[in-house]
Amino acid sequence: MTSDCNDELAAIARAIATKQLYIESQTTLIQVLERDGHDMLEQRKALAKERSDLATQIARQFKLLETRCTSGEDDLVAAIIK
Repeated sequence: MTSDCNDELAAIARAIATKQLYIESQTTLIQVLERDGHDMLEQRKALAKERSDLATQIARQFKLLETRCTSGEDDLVAAIIK
């Protein structure tokens, strides 16, 4: 893999980790507030959008691995994808 691919993959991985943490904390917050009787419909909709964005980022990472960062390194890519 090239250095550019490594840098881009690292940046995407950091963004994914940040978004995952945000989604987990928002999920917990929404659950607690719902238990207290708050209407969290709008927040749940926003969280669904965040999850969709996360899926898009993960797909982008996969596509980068699959197309631009491979040069006959199928075993390495397969190991990373697992």
